[in-house]
Amino acid sequence: MSRSYRVLAAALVGMLVLVGLAQLTDGDRSGSAPASAPPTAPPAAATTPASGDVPTATDTPLEVTDIVDGDVAPSSTVASTATADCSITEVLKVGSTGEQVSCLQSQLTAGGFGTALTDGAFDAATDVAVKSYQTANSLQVDGIVGRQTAQLMGIWAGPTGPAAATNADCPTSPHGAIIDRANQRGWLCSSGILTKEFPITSAWSQPDPGTYKVYARDLKASSNLTGQYSTMTHFVAFTKGKYQGARIAFHSIPKYSNGQYVQPLDSVGTAARHGESSGCIRVLPDDAVAIWDWLALGDSVRVIS
Repeated sequence: MSRSYRVLAAALVGMLVLVGLAQLTDGDRSGSAPASAPPTAPPAAATTPASGDVPTATDTPLEVTDIVDGDVAPSSTVASTATADCSITEVLKVGSTGEQVSCLQSQLTAGGFGTALTDGAFDAATDVAVKSYQTANSLQVDGIVGRQTAQLMGIWAGPTGPAAATNADCPTSPHGAIIDRANQRGWLCSSGILTKEFPITSAWSQPDPGTYKVYARDLKASSNLTGQYSTMTHFVAFTKGKYQGARIAFHSIPKYSNGQYVQPLDSVGTAARHGESSGCIRVLPDDAVAIWDWLALGDSVRVIS
């Protein structure tokens, strides 16, 4: 072999070695980037777990930073656009029965939202009809016929405010909690009995009515909800948001870096502050500790309005 051919062969071998080293350095091109590389896009939003679903449970004292989930303010209350020969005086929902449900069904049918629903049982068909009515009238679509929905139907004869929680609203588990967004109130429940009541500040549009399970507890958390960094304590998560999949939890009123609360403590539970949260349930510091001590992973949280 001539000298020129030997030089060319050596050069080819060198190139093959370099290519092999490059492949080892780059790793699998079809796989994920190295752990140290920043993500090129935010992670996809998680879906809201169905009632009763339990995401992967975590119970940790570490600090976590949550994204803002967003919220949708309700439309303004609309005056009644209907008349009726009957009325209701209590909140009706799936499982309700009796003459008041028959009244509701008659009005839904008269408005074209039901097909001869007059059996007095608030069943799945009635739930669909109610939600169709709420959607058509720009109301909160939750399937619950409270004051606002019934007023618009022209059948409300009850109190001017939404009904308060009762023992029947409690989860049946030994430890549980209730969230009543309409009244800006929460309760702890012991084996189906209301115990501690506490004020809350919640979002307008979420979490939806239903029963959820506590799936994460973080002693410290933080967010940028108001455009400024804030911290909160005793974070007890039980579902995820409808818009971006952010964790929704009970937690203490957040504090800014200067120690100032994001809202005055005496404003918690007031109608004026309803909607200031983007999804989580803000509570007073002492109540946050009580909720943290009461609710463990897997315990039930029931949202009734």
